[in-house]
Amino acid sequence: MTLIAVSAADLADRYPIEDGRVRPHKTLDGDGFRIRTLVMDAGAVLREHRAPVPILVQVASGRILFRVEGAEHDLAAGGAIQVDASVPHEVEAVDPSHVLLVLLGQP
Repeated sequence: MTLIAVSAADLADRYPIEDGRVRPHKTLDGDGFRIRTLVMDAGAVLREHRAPVPILVQVASGRILFRVEGAEHDLAAGGAIQVDASVPHEVEAVDPSHVLLVLLGQP
């Protein structure tokens, strides 16, 4: 058992926002998965890229625009999206945000 955070506020305290930055933090690695916490200041963009494995993205706090396959999804706290391996996607923080990224499987 590993306690990651007791609340969104706890997660935000553990991983503070940095001015103008996107910062990934290694949160937990397990058998067949990796979890990263992406900390994004408002206006920060994680430019289009691809993940080598399927991913699950969930907004813990804040609001992001998630662009994938020609669509833009406006995700607020609690919002989540799954993307298959090798599908190009981009993330932009509308507000200061904490985003959980779960990489499913090993590359």
